[in-house]
Amino acid sequence: WLGESESEYWIRTTANPYSADRELGNAIDKLIEYGRPHAAINCIDRMLHDKRPLDKIQCVKALLAAVSSDEPSYAMDTIVKIIKALQDDPDTDPEDLFRVEWAYLPLLDRYGAAPKLLENRLASDSSFFCEVIRLIYRSKKTAKSPKEPSEQAKALATNAWKLLHKWRTPPGTQPDGSFSQEQLKKWLKHTKKECADSGHLEVALTHIGQVLFYCPSDPEGLWIDRSAAEALNDKDAAEMRRGFSMEAFNSRGGHWVDPTGKPERELAEQYRQKAEDVENAGFQRFAVTLRNLAKSYDRDAERIIAEHEVETAEDGDHE
Repeated sequence: WLGESESEYWIRTTANPYSADRELGNAIDKLIEYGRPHAAINCIDRMLHDKRPLDKIQCVKALLAAVSSDEPSYAMDTIVKIIKALQDDPDTDPEDLFRVEWAYLPLLDRYGAAPKLLENRLASDSSFFCEVIRLIYRSKKTAKSPKEPSEQAKALATNAWKLLHKWRTPPGTQPDGSFSQEQLKKWLKHTKKECADSGHLEVALTHIGQVLFYCPSDPEGLWIDRSAAEALNDKDAAEMRRGFSMEAFNSRGGHWVDPTGKPERELAEQYRQKAEDVENAGFQRFAVTLRNLAKSYDRDAERIIAEHEVETAEDGDHE
């Protein structure tokens, strides 16, 4: 009815999907077209709620348009829900999902959702990993630029850092969840060369060591895959071993402090046993790193006990 003035309707309508009694596809297209992607996302959420099939291309358009939209939105959890639906659908175009996960990486992080495709690409595509490293770190081969980075460059670096910080899928991991030793070796070889050429080798090795903490056990019984242990044991892998130690500490997360130091003692014993296992398998350098981890937990236990004794004595003095 409005003809060329139909924009007036789509710009002004409340667009309540729960008052609609017909198919919402056309409405979603129009809302996106006339600058209301968040209203379109609410309609997509209604379709999810009703278990109706989603138009994946339409979902991607709405999500990407919403990134730069000034339209008010109060349903960030709805956006995460739609992204998860795209992740769970095997027919979603990987490149579309890549763009969506990259655009919403901070939001996924805040809501505890994993950027599955991005993590898998880091693990399978060594060039993508190297690109992410270059977005964050300055090359050792170039001098620091006097120019302040642009806002876009800062945003890219922030996203790249969040992605690496949450990365838990080690190279060699296959789509079916199995682990390929050969794939890990190829990935490492290419990554080391590319990062050495660009002047980013040390920081790259640190991040690789961190993600290797999440490698599965070896089929022959060792607690970590032998190809990962071999990489961590290499004479030029000091930075990787340092990254592994960092992740071992960080993976513990927040925890209650037991004044007896018992949890720390148990962790120390676990790492001593792991050190013995990898040493018996022929990985002496890696074993030294694990023994140092054990010693650090022993020191933590002693510190906790000493601090508790001081606090107890002070409380007694006050009484």
